[in-house]
Amino acid sequence: MDEDKVEIESLKHKKDKQSKKNSLSSKLWYFEIFAVSLSLCFIFAIMSQLILMRSNLVLALFVILVLIIISVIFDIIGVAVAASHIKPFLELKSKGYKRGVDQAIKLVKNADRVSSVCTDVIGDICSILSGAGGVAVSIFIIAEFESFNSAILSTLISSLIAALTVLGKALGKTYALNCSTKVLLGVGKFMSIFSRKRGKN
Repeated sequence: MDEDKVEIESLKHKKDKQSKKNSLSSKLWYFEIFAVSLSLCFIFAIMSQLILMRSNLVLALFVILVLIIISVIFDIIGVAVAASHIKPFLELKSKGYKRGVDQAIKLVKNADRVSSVCTDVIGDICSILSGAGGVAVSIFIIAEFESFNSAILSTLISSLIAALTVLGKALGKTYALNCSTKVLLGVGKFMSIFSRKRGKN
């Protein structure tokens, strides 16, 4: 009886210890996500503003388009990793398929964090900056054609950017949900390029 009690107490202690560890890890993750968001937002904002301030209308439109594409791509990755399962990748690995599989498995194992970074951090930051870029484009147009109403033009451009972003993400989500394994394997292959370079160095 005493041995059973000791064993139960030991299991409870281990469970409490694991629970505290998970709680600490969760708190650290919230801090990390805040720090990453702040850093990326600052870097992206500075870079985009420098480019837009020294660019012409065509380059400004190109920067906005790039930001929209980045936002859509990372949203696709975030949705794909949230919808994926580890089983297909384990099967690929058992069949001897190596390139990108290990990286994809890591993504799936950290699905909550990867999805949060891709959709909530990078995706949203790019969406915000593309909207800010729309204001810069409206300023370029008004400076060139003074007859345009600044408020109406700014609203139209911002609406167009938002509509393109929403359309891209809607199409991307459908693709990500239907082809999550394919998407993550592609991301894994891309990540494996840098893993090999690190290994060589």
